[in-house]
Amino acid sequence: MKASQQSRKRLRTTLKATALLLALFAREHCAAETAAQAAPRAQPAARMAQPAPASGREQLRERIFALAEAGSPKLALEQAATHPDVFAPRDLLLLEHLVVAQQIRWARQQASASNDPDRLVPADGALAAADALLVRIPAGDEYDGVRRAAQADRMTALSVRGRMKEATALYEQLSLAPEPLPAAAYVAAGDAYAYLEKPDLAEHAYKQGLQSVVEPLKQTTEPYALSLPAVQESLFFAYLDQGHYEEARELVATMARNTPSHTDLSEDADKINPEYGRVKKLQAQYLLYTNHVQEGLEALDALRKDAPFDPSFLTARADGSLVLERPYASQSIYRQAQADHPGDIESLVGIGKSALQLYQYDQAKAVAAAFDGNFPDNNSVMNFQRDYHVYERPQLIIDAIGERGNAVLADQAWGVDTRLYSSPLAEYWRVFAHQYSGRADTADGQSVSRVRNGIGGDYRRDGWEASAEVHQSAGGNGKTGGTGTLAFRPNDHWRFGASADSDDNALPWKAYQVGVTGRTARASARYSQDDARYFNVMYGVSRYSDTNLHQEWEGTWYQRLMNQPRHQVSIWLDVGSTSNNLNNTAYFNPRRDYTAQLRTMYQWTPWRYAEKSFSQRVYATVGGYKEDGFGDSMLWEVRLEQYWQLGRKASLTYGVGVGSKRYDATRETSKLIYVNLNIPL
Repeated sequence: MKASQQSRKRLRTTLKATALLLALFAREHCAAETAAQAAPRAQPAARMAQPAPASGREQLRERIFALAEAGSPKLALEQAATHPDVFAPRDLLLLEHLVVAQQIRWARQQASASNDPDRLVPADGALAAADALLVRIPAGDEYDGVRRAAQADRMTALSVRGRMKEATALYEQLSLAPEPLPAAAYVAAGDAYAYLEKPDLAEHAYKQGLQSVVEPLKQTTEPYALSLPAVQESLFFAYLDQGHYEEARELVATMARNTPSHTDLSEDADKINPEYGRVKKLQAQYLLYTNHVQEGLEALDALRKDAPFDPSFLTARADGSLVLERPYASQSIYRQAQADHPGDIESLVGIGKSALQLYQYDQAKAVAAAFDGNFPDNNSVMNFQRDYHVYERPQLIIDAIGERGNAVLADQAWGVDTRLYSSPLAEYWRVFAHQYSGRADTADGQSVSRVRNGIGGDYRRDGWEASAEVHQSAGGNGKTGGTGTLAFRPNDHWRFGASADSDDNALPWKAYQVGVTGRTARASARYSQDDARYFNVMYGVSRYSDTNLHQEWEGTWYQRLMNQPRHQVSIWLDVGSTSNNLNNTAYFNPRRDYTAQLRTMYQWTPWRYAEKSFSQRVYATVGGYKEDGFGDSMLWEVRLEQYWQLGRKASLTYGVGVGSKRYDATRETSKLIYVNLNIPL
């Protein structure tokens, strides 16, 4: 079966490449025939060497250059070479530049049409031709124009070949001169900058390409040719990658106004204009990427009814499922698109992305291996490979928190929890080191510290997460213990988890001060409708070394109320209860208490740049607290938080807060500061 699929894939890509080459050769043949019909019959070679009359020379030059511009520069160069009295060396170099430019156009189209290992061979040939031409151009001001055109050719060939850093370096050198470049050269520079995750520079280059009067972009039906709508689509994503949502919306609106639903020249009156389908897809993707996910999915579903087998619509729909945090559904659609279109790169990339989310690392590795070295020019492939390389790296996670002003628990306290994960072992395993350090000053003027060091293993596969750790706590009451966690996500909606710890780090500080330790077990279940709503329940039980049995119940409902590109509002409704069976302890230990609170969060994201972003969040919590024997009271908290997305799986979060709550008969107001760092090494 696998061999059969590979054979079909090779057949389809071969047919596409063959059809492309036939179209290109037919275009050149027609151009040559047209030019030949318009020109007088060629004279014998002996007569060609004789000087032509002045008027005849101009006519010959016009005819030869018209032939080159009509799509047959190679034939034009051959004919011009037989007239050294008419065509100077500079003219011949200029015609050779047109030959190289045509090679590059063909190489770009071949790279898009084929997925075979030799798909970039034409690009290598075009790059070599550009290098050879540059070597032969003499020094001197009269050759500056030809030299600049050849350098633009080389820059474009570098971009097609996937050598993006070299392409952008050459583009920046060419940009120092005021003379404009061909539109295709600007677009190649934009592609290179987008590939290197520099969307602002990509935006500028794409705009230059759309406005260039040197070999400007045109509407075309030629397969895989560089077209005006394709460049506008690239500019659209450059806008989104910078958070320029208004510009992206206006661009798509302009495209929609200028793109008819049917083409006038189509033989089939009912056939939809392909560029119209592109515009409709961009309109749907705009909704997806500006957090109007449901509306975007509805628009994509409507498009799929008109073109159910178009792989671009299928993969866009699957991307939407990933935004909704539904990797199972997303992977199913990607697989459908890949089965119908074995050569489709975007769906194969999607299979790899969803496999990483579902811990199907063998499949992600297979996708990465399939791409290895074959698609250095493809932006989607590179983004997936970057995600996969992040998975292959060690990971450092640090959580730190400090609190002051809550004398019932501790006058001031701080804790730092650090985990360092290794690179993957046998794809699914990692080993990790775990260190916790904390200290508290208690109300009696004394202090207590806790240090626990551990080492363990982590296993993740097909929606399962499991870890086991052996640890040793320091100090007079130090002990050797173990921790285990287990979680399973069977589908896009449910997640179940359980954990056990024989030496818990979460006991009250005054319990540690008097030598009390604890064993804890927890279980939880979460139902997620999508990324905007979930319900979670949790039960935990702890047995302390002083015989106290501590139990806790908690339920949470999360709902996102507003989800704009730069603004979000979310709420959490938490209800919970705890109980203890031991009285008169040295630590806060209510017989029974109940909590109900409403947390709200407003997030503002003013800056985004490719995979990086900055957000500010304000949290406000208000609720009620009831403790047996002490009645009801109000609790509140406000927090200000800043969040930096530093890159793929790299983030920094820090914040401060102040809150108030009654403990027994005493109301305490505490101040809070915290930091979280999560970064691949």
